[in-house]
Amino acid sequence: MKFGEKTLSKEDIYEGSIIHLERLKVELQNETVSYREIVRHSPAVAIIATKEDKLLLVRQFRKPAEEALLEIPAGMVEEGEDFLFSAQRELEEETTYQAEEWKEVANLYPSPGWSTECLTVYRAKNLHKVAHPRPQDADEHIEQVWLSLAEAREALEKGEITDMKTAYAIRELEIEYMKEG
Repeated sequence: MKFGEKTLSKEDIYEGSIIHLERLKVELQNETVSYREIVRHSPAVAIIATKEDKLLLVRQFRKPAEEALLEIPAGMVEEGEDFLFSAQRELEEETTYQAEEWKEVANLYPSPGWSTECLTVYRAKNLHKVAHPRPQDADEHIEQVWLSLAEAREALEKGEITDMKTAYAIRELEIEYMKEG
């Protein structure tokens, strides 16, 4: 079966500093007409960072969730910025750590039904503290949390971790550790 939708028209609804909202009129595969509201969002990066078998997480308040969430470090890719550089910058800004070893492990769409955001996930190893780290963004208040894989899995099972990229990170580490034996 061939999948796809033909865009018939596009209406710009909102242009913000982070998102752009569009309403599309589309023709479906069965030739009927439907509408899609799409949030255009910059790409983002997330980092699965460990030191001595402990996963580095950050706790920060997330207004849409109305609570402080426990997450892996992450952030948006700035205009014209290399994705790996973005990941390195975000890790340092949010945690004051840098990593010696980096590997891209996944490209994920967090909400493909309505958002164009694609999240590039990196694995960072051999962390070390930065003497003079980049400052955190002015609107961020972040607490570092270090958990073993077992503790992270338990926090996920208890509903203490509800962030999807962090749930993915825990599973990714489980697979990595199983392969290593």
